[in-house]
Amino acid sequence: MNNGNDQQHKHPQINSKQSSTVVGGWSVAVGRALDSLGYNGDELLRAAGVDISRLSDTDVRFSADHTRALWALALTETGQEDIGLQVARYVCPTTFHALGFSLWASNSLLDALKRMVRFEVLLNDGCNLSLDKTDPLSFHFSMQVRQSDNRPLVAAEGVDYFLGAVVKMFRDMSDQRFAPQSVSFTRETPVNPALWESYFECPVCFGASENRLVLCADTLNKELPTGNTLLAEQNDKLVEDYLQRLQMADLCGRVRIALIDLMPLGLTTLEAVATELNMVPRTLQYKLTQSGTTIQALRDQIREELARKYLQYSRQSITQIAYSLGFSDPAHLNRAFKRWTGETPTAFRTRYTQKDS
Repeated sequence: MNNGNDQQHKHPQINSKQSSTVVGGWSVAVGRALDSLGYNGDELLRAAGVDISRLSDTDVRFSADHTRALWALALTETGQEDIGLQVARYVCPTTFHALGFSLWASNSLLDALKRMVRFEVLLNDGCNLSLDKTDPLSFHFSMQVRQSDNRPLVAAEGVDYFLGAVVKMFRDMSDQRFAPQSVSFTRETPVNPALWESYFECPVCFGASENRLVLCADTLNKELPTGNTLLAEQNDKLVEDYLQRLQMADLCGRVRIALIDLMPLGLTTLEAVATELNMVPRTLQYKLTQSGTTIQALRDQIREELARKYLQYSRQSITQIAYSLGFSDPAHLNRAFKRWTGETPTAFRTRYTQKDS
């Protein structure tokens, strides 16, 4: 029996142009944990490419490229191969965005796991979570890391961190003696595997076929004293609203990429973009309206951004720039650019050329 979200992310291999993102709370938690361990968390976050000025934004997400770089830097800086487990000791409900409060208000640990699987994309869309009852006595909670260009989107330390965080949180929610029946990792055996066995307080296997916690069914089904159905459902709604905003932002990003690719071909209509995205034009228009924009607004925004850059930093003629932005006539670029900036492309370029000389 699979209690997972069957319609989402069931293919581990993704297009090489795609990446993944992780909820900002994860990076905040890593930074604070590194501070507590005696290291400069902000400095390491900055070195990994994380914009630390956005850490207070509860809706922010960071690229998996940044989180992988952060784990590599943390591993080098600390020299601790179990750094993911050490950081996991510092997780708290806010680490999981609004989902953290839903988890804490779940009626049982099993309900909490089901919520994790249901809202997996909130935590890290570079992996798939699944929950299977393999026999009457146990459940398997698995984390399958997705691949891009044959490279995992989540570092081994990130997997340690996540599974370690689940166990730490469950100890806080239920009993400090909580422990899985066993744990397995796909990573190579570390130099000191006893560190993992000490943390999870159960047998740990490395070089396995999947990252997995094996959990006692009776323990998962026990009613939690912190359970509050109404509070959990209210926070579920906050998570759903967040994911809807995330989905809309992702669509706008995909439309922007499509427009940039299609503009040099002169294909900037709703129909052309919808075809590129394999969508029905009416559906695309509706979704863009729901996110508060239109194909025309995005097209104008991109054209203005690119026109400014081309005029400042390239040697292309204004005619070449006009055609590369999908205008059928350079005069159309002149009129549009004057509407955007109050001056002609020629005047804009001349002003910046004089400024740099």
